[in-house]
Amino acid sequence: MVTLHLDDAVIKSLSNNELNILKFVYEHGEDVPDMSIQALASQVCYSSATILRFCKKLGYSGFAELKYALRAAAKKEPSRPGTHKAQDFTTWMMMDSLCSDIEGTSKLISEDQLGRTFRYFDSSCPIYLWAPGGITSILSDYFEKLLFSIGRQNVYKIESAKMGEHILRNVHTESLLILISTTGNFGPTVRLGKIARMNDIPVLSITPYTSNEVAGLATVSFRFFTDQRENRGAEFTSRLPVFYVINSIIRCYLGYKRSGEQPQGGNHDSHI
Repeated sequence: MVTLHLDDAVIKSLSNNELNILKFVYEHGEDVPDMSIQALASQVCYSSATILRFCKKLGYSGFAELKYALRAAAKKEPSRPGTHKAQDFTTWMMMDSLCSDIEGTSKLISEDQLGRTFRYFDSSCPIYLWAPGGITSILSDYFEKLLFSIGRQNVYKIESAKMGEHILRNVHTESLLILISTTGNFGPTVRLGKIARMNDIPVLSITPYTSNEVAGLATVSFRFFTDQRENRGAEFTSRLPVFYVINSIIRCYLGYKRSGEQPQGGNHDSHI
């Protein structure tokens, strides 16, 4: 049996399902490092998203880092989150981590979310995209261009917080505000979300899977898995799962329009 070094607070934070996963990991610690996240999900009968949440509760960035810790523990070289040297992380670990984030994110997209989103797309209501600057504005640009590509008109980017506040206080309520945030707690984004809700303007948010203010303000809340990172003091969080969410929304919308059927989302046992 391979044992991870977990403190009491971490153990108490685990749900019954997560405790079952931990029990399986303890009992099959030598086998788990050779499994994909899908293989482990099949073994424990829980979704990949549940396993990814479990890994992050243990303090790991994803399934790849958990597997690294298990290998280290098997060699009697206990490894704790955040203590690895940069050179210890191999290319396969990084790729596996990215794949796990995408896999987990896909399970968080539901038919209900897509259906409510498509009702706004089908209407002629203005859609406002908050572009606060930096890398997040690239995501807003991407979403805007994809909306134009499917023929959606009345799409507007908001690039100034003051202008955004003015628009949201005076716009007709039959509108939609889209907020994208890699933390879910960025001050200007939260403020715009609050102003929108005060004026009965629906909010569509794309934020991390963790509890955050922006998601709490949203009418439709999409979530994604990622690990908050910094590089030499600069924010360096991967936006790849966000691009995946945006692309999935648009592709599912196109499929919905072509088939006239209900949108097909991710795993139904995922909770937002």
